[in-house]
Amino acid sequence: MRFVIVSGMSGAGKSTALKVLEDFGFFCVDNLPVALLPNFGEIASDRQTEVDKVAVGVDIRNGEQLTRFKQSVRSLV
Repeated sequence: MRFVIVSGMSGAGKSTALKVLEDFGFFCVDNLPVALLPNFGEIASDRQTEVDKVAVGVDIRNGEQLTRFKQSVRSLV
């Protein structure tokens, strides 16, 4: 499975990137709370789903969110 995380402070840029990924066949979710990344990754990687490419947009606006984001991404690997 391909799992792409699109992040940044620009909502418009993030949304545009997700639209492009959607054009390439990715299942896209925008504005997913960082705390839900591990749960979403687990659901998306379930062998029974037919989804093989996922892109998630998350907002990171401060240091605390960045720390939680790093921990969430580590749990996906």
